[in-house]
Formats: sequence, structure tokens, C-alpha cells
Amino acid sequence: MTKKTLLIIHGMGQHTKASVKSEVNSALTAAFKLYPSLDGKSPASQITVKTLEYGSFFEKYRKSISKESGLLSDKIKMVDVANSLLSGSIETINSLGEKFGEDEFFYTHLLDVILYRYSILAERIRLHIAEEIALVVSQVGSANLHVLGHSLGTAVLHDALQKSYGPESLEDGDKIKLSVIDHKLGGVHMVSNVSRILQSFAKVGSSVVRPGQYGCTSAFTEYRHKLDPFTYVKPFDPTNNGGWVEQETFKHAYRLVHDGLTEVTAANVHSLSHYIANPSVHLLLFKSLFGFSPNKPERESAESKYLEATVQGKAIAVQEAFGGLAAGSDDSVEALLRSAMGLKELLDGFSEGF
Repeated sequence: MTKKTLLIIHGMGQHTKASVKSEVNSALTAAFKLYPSLDGKSPASQITVKTLEYGSFFEKYRKSISKESGLLSDKIKMVDVANSLLSGSIETINSLGEKFGEDEFFYTHLLDVILYRYSILAERIRLHIAEEIALVVSQVGSANLHVLGHSLGTAVLHDALQKSYGPESLEDGDKIKLSVIDHKLGGVHMVSNVSRILQSFAKVGSSVVRPGQYGCTSAFTEYRHKLDPFTYVKPFDPTNNGGWVEQETFKHAYRLVHDGLTEVTAANVHSLSHYIANPSVHLLLFKSLFGFSPNKPERESAESKYLEATVQGKAIAVQEAFGGLAAGSDDSVEALLRSAMGLKELLDGFSEGF
């Protein structure tokens, strides 16, 4: 049987293909050790993990403007004079720069979100990722490909797929135009999905990124930890009313995983590795990618071992910091940046990286 491929698109921050692959492989390896029936097997023997990166598009901005003073929009233009900002975005960019642009974290993480949402740099990223996805489809076949976006990567993934499969005109379209009939993906996985808050040229609820006859994927899964502050900002919550997809498709091909995502094993509940560590996440991935489904005793034993790794002190701290957030209370990009800053401050107290 042909191994399926899991293609990862990372979140905000400074990542490389190698660093993301290392994080994912470490988390998958740890998860494998929970199940005796996977003893002697490695993730690499069951699936192929590939990663894509887009952080390099932000690098020249980080390096060029972090030590400059003045309005953020002026600093961005200084790096990329040729119409680098979207029309009407200057006031918003400057406001966000004034509120958040005081430290290194702004330039290594928050600036990614601002540039992706409010500059034409986003279009270059979308087309780059779309072309890379099309290349992997040509190599392994669409049905064997599962794509996973994390955090900011969910917006990048959504937009790149819309560029690949949607009706928009594309530069170099012959290279990256895919068909929902001939190139339907095995699965789309959105971890800490922020695609709706960052949507621009295509609305998430009506785009081609959905399961079923008119969508680009056979299955669509969201993973949402109860204490992940990012998931409270304008979440994507389709309903089974026949509007997003047909009701039978919704019932069998869409899944929101959140009921079992409450445990805390590290203060950074937003990290991709923290999500993968949870059996509610990795077991669904394992079943989708190589058909693994443990029997009840093995599953219960694995869950018990996983729960032993939970950390009460960190759980209490995360609960106190973010447990009172109300879904839909603020759906602005600023709210997303505030969530990131709040999590960063919490992690500093535990000496954990973002």
C-alpha cells in the first residue's frame, strides 16, 4: 500500500522546513510509544511527512525594519516600495504597530500576521504555497495527500488551496491549477484555525476549501483546544444546514475535534506538538493516514499514560489566563495579536518558547 503524505504548513514565527519536520516527527514518535501495537514501528515507516515554509518571505522585513523608528507603514514601504501595502490598510497597520511594536516578539511573530493580512506579500506567499502543493500532488497523488495548517498556516493553507482549486486568475496558472474532480485531497486538517479572522479575497465559509462534490478535499477536520486563546477569535463554525456542504457530507466528512482537547501538558497549549500529543488529535490522524485504530484497552491505556504527563500548575495558569474568553467577543486582527501577546507573557513565566 502506498504511504500517505502529511504536508505541514507552519504557524507564525521563525520556522524552517527542518525545524517543523523535527517538531512533528518528535511529537509523532512520542505518540507511537503510547501504543504497544505500534511497537517497533516509526512514523517514517507508516507515513511521509513533508513541510512547507513561507517565513522566508518575511525575513527581509524583519531584518530591515526592526531597528528603525517611525510609522510601521513607512518602514514597510522602505523595504518594498513597489505597492507593498493593500489599499486602505495603512491606518490599520500603523495602529497595530503603535499598540504592539515595542519588542522583538513583534518582529519575530506578530509582524507575520500583519504583513499577511494587510500587504500584497500575502499573494506571493499564496502562489508559492499553491505551487508547492501542486508539486506534491503530482508526486504522490491527491488522494494520498493530507495537508495540515497550524495557526497562521491555516489561513495560508486555505488561501493557497483557493488559489489552486478556485476560480481566481492565477499567475503561471498551468503550473498550479488543480481540479476538484481530478485532484481531490485525502484530507485537510486545520489546527487552531484562524483562517476566518484573516480571510481577504475569499470567504472561508463559501470557498472551495470544503469536503464534498464541489470542494477540494474528501475530509475536513478542525482541532480546537479549549484553552488555546487563538481559537476564540472569530472561529470557523459551519453548521449542518445544507449551506456550507450537503448534510450527508457534513455528517461524514467534516469533524470538529474539541470535546477531548482540554488537557495541558505544557503551557504553550497553542503549539503544534502540544496538539499532536493529545490522543484525540493523533489517533484521528493515524486513522486517516494509515488506518490505525487501537482496541479499547490499548486506547484507554494510552489515554492514561498521556494524562500522567499533564501538569496541574500549568493547567491552572492557562485556565486563569484564558479560560474566561468568550467566543465571538472580539473578531478583530487586534484580538488575535492580543491573544498571542498574552500567551507569550504566560510562557515567559514558565521559561517556555512560543
